[in-house]
Amino acid sequence: MQNFIFLKGFFLSLSLIMAIGAQNAFVLRQGIAKNNVFYVCLVCFLCDFVLILAGIFGVGEVIAKNVIVNVLITVLGILFVSYYAITALISAFSTKNSVIFEIEHSNFSIKKTIILTLCITLLNQHVYLDTVFVVGASALTFDMKEKIIFALGSLSASFIWFFSLGFGAKKFSHFLSKPIINKIIDIFIAIIMFFVVFTLVKFLLKILEI
Repeated sequence: MQNFIFLKGFFLSLSLIMAIGAQNAFVLRQGIAKNNVFYVCLVCFLCDFVLILAGIFGVGEVIAKNVIVNVLITVLGILFVSYYAITALISAFSTKNSVIFEIEHSNFSIKKTIILTLCITLLNQHVYLDTVFVVGASALTFDMKEKIIFALGSLSASFIWFFSLGFGAKKFSHFLSKPIINKIIDIFIAIIMFFVVFTLVKFLLKILEI
């Protein structure tokens, strides 16, 4: 029974994390650029750590239901992700080297890297919806011991996914850094980011009941 609960948490969390395109695209790009990959992966995992525990143990529900907080996060997310999407699109059709590639190959300090990772992670409203509501709701019927096992499964998936994605991209960066591959990745990232913007706008309109 305990193994089942662990695996349920693991695969539920993994499926949700894989669906958060903006964050994964960012981790992939940082891995290719070899830009403080460990800290990027660590910050993504720690954000999941806090949010997943908040969802499972119920403390995040109060924040999630606050309309003002939701609107603020969503608006900031739309602006930030739109900027990243436009930058990626410009890079894809530029005759020069990828703009994002050049920016992310610059010597970003650990502090700047952490701030950028926090922005791309926490300004995406879907992160809160998935961790607080979906993961949290899935653990409602568990007792405290079962919730802990479920949380361990969920957090294991997060840790394995982000570090595998980031360091996998870093390992194969020589191939992924080729100009044609860069342009393909830029287009891929732009499409994902614009889709995230679209879903965030829809979510904002729903909140405001427009």
